[in-house]
Amino acid sequence: QFLLGESDLGQNRAKASQRALAELNPCVVVEAHTGELSEDFLASFQVSLHPSTGGGPPGWQHSLTDLAQVVVLTESPLEEQVRVGEFCHAQGICFIVADTKGLAGQLFCDFGERFVVDDPAEGDPVSAAVQHISQGNPGVVTYMGTENSHGHLFCDGDLVTFSGVQGMTELNGQEPIPVHVLDAFRLEISDTSSFSPYRCGGLVSLVQRPQECSHEPLCQALAEPKIQVASPEDLPRSCSLHAAFQALHAFRRERSRLPQPRAPADAERVLELARSLAARQGPLDEDIVRAFASVSAGHLCPVASVVGALAAQEVLK
Repeated sequence: QFLLGESDLGQNRAKASQRALAELNPCVVVEAHTGELSEDFLASFQVSLHPSTGGGPPGWQHSLTDLAQVVVLTESPLEEQVRVGEFCHAQGICFIVADTKGLAGQLFCDFGERFVVDDPAEGDPVSAAVQHISQGNPGVVTYMGTENSHGHLFCDGDLVTFSGVQGMTELNGQEPIPVHVLDAFRLEISDTSSFSPYRCGGLVSLVQRPQECSHEPLCQALAEPKIQVASPEDLPRSCSLHAAFQALHAFRRERSRLPQPRAPADAERVLELARSLAARQGPLDEDIVRAFASVSAGHLCPVASVVGALAAQEVLK
């Protein structure tokens, strides 16, 4: 909707959008594919690895000619989502489904069984101003909390580094040190008995350690969804929308169209289909499903912008 105008009416949407997208960034190659999403085509999204010849991680390196390794589906039938998702999961290709219907949006990510998150906190690094460091075995670090800190900044087993410490300069630039938390403002670190006395200053900073995550394929996530919500009160609504999206796909298979706007009969049929799903997945907010079905034929640019931005952020991972 953002890229098309009246002059594009009657043209293939992919080809018409390709021209506008290519103009946004001349450094990015944008191609339009109007054929079937076959396994041969999807296999081209795999990244091939070549033996390393120097530079980068030892053993393997990415070629500059490697293709992308993420497949994103939008406005696709559920059967196609499941088929493509199963293939991508088996082939180690990251897979995303992003969709909007009326006022609701849906985003699903499958990054494989061994996806490494380099920055699990997804925020500014945790650090605190050092007030004192004792000479001892173990040494005890006293630090100041921040205005926004609630409770402990660090946990047992965290790795920290030091910078800007005056006096006990041996700590500056050391390899990450494991800590034991004494209270909200004190940490035990390694042996500092042979270090110079602490004078003033310095920062103690948390070292983020990569975490490995395992993602489930879409077919499994549909049956046993793991929905992320800001608070527990939002979970019933989100679960109802999860069932409503699946019911909408079933309605479209049945009628070869989406529900008519504000058509009570269509909304009730979507609700019937959602009830059969909710029987396996938990309580259903029927008002939410009716409202969703009544406006599902609409496409709103603000909703598409939000879901599209979230999907783009996931692609960058």
